[in-house]
Amino acid sequence: MAQDRTSRRIVILGGGFAGVETAIALEKGMSRHERETTEIVLVSENNYLVFQPLLPEVISGTLETLHCIAPIRRLTRWTKLYTRRIERIDLKARQVQLAPGYLPKPLTLNYDHLVIALGTQLNFDLVPGSREHALPFKYLEDALRLRNRIVQALEEADNEPDPAEKQRLLTFLVAGGGFSGVECLAELNDFVQAAVHAYRNIRPEEIRCVLVQSGERILPELDAGLASYAQAILERRGIEIHLNTRMKAVSADAVVIQAKTGGEPQQIPTRTVV
Repeated sequence: MAQDRTSRRIVILGGGFAGVETAIALEKGMSRHERETTEIVLVSENNYLVFQPLLPEVISGTLETLHCIAPIRRLTRWTKLYTRRIERIDLKARQVQLAPGYLPKPLTLNYDHLVIALGTQLNFDLVPGSREHALPFKYLEDALRLRNRIVQALEEADNEPDPAEKQRLLTFLVAGGGFSGVECLAELNDFVQAAVHAYRNIRPEEIRCVLVQSGERILPELDAGLASYAQAILERRGIEIHLNTRMKAVSADAVVIQAKTGGEPQQIPTRTVV
């Protein structure tokens, strides 16, 4: 079903920071007459904006989930929102086809101007096995899924008689030493170290948190001095950091890493890879 219209339509694809801020800026920049003759449409799979920098705190429970999201309709006064998946963009016909919603019928949006703000997608193809065995960390549901995985690992480890399997359950590996990876592992480590006291058969020293970074240092976004300071704090908390190291493969019970300079690959037994 295509939508008929008489006014100018601006369609924004993506409900992240870029898409929502574009809609807000357009609303603020329009005169009353322009608002009456221009329709702003935003397409997002969710009806809320996720503040991704706050997601690591969802893992530890420092922040409630509702505190890191904002309803898009509250942020945009005059923007029309479709919470649907995008199936096809026809640039020649100037149309966007959306997947069916609750009703079993697709929707085609005609547009005069199109803003593509869909963000990035994780490329699991770079590391064999990562698509099947690694957990992504980008959306709210990813943070909740990771938190549940951590709790389940602790529950299993508390009753696991095999020392090798117990260590696999208590080893948590994060690939990527940028802001997201460092904050994720720091919160994960704090959460596990605090939670472990509730388990009679797990000692704090059995917890192993590992950070794998392909660059020369963590937090390349920061000044080298600040990055070194942050690394020292993480290491004091017991976090193991591998620099100039790439993740080569992931399986259900281990990760293979290798230094960029060569040498023998190293296997790290683990059940949780992010």
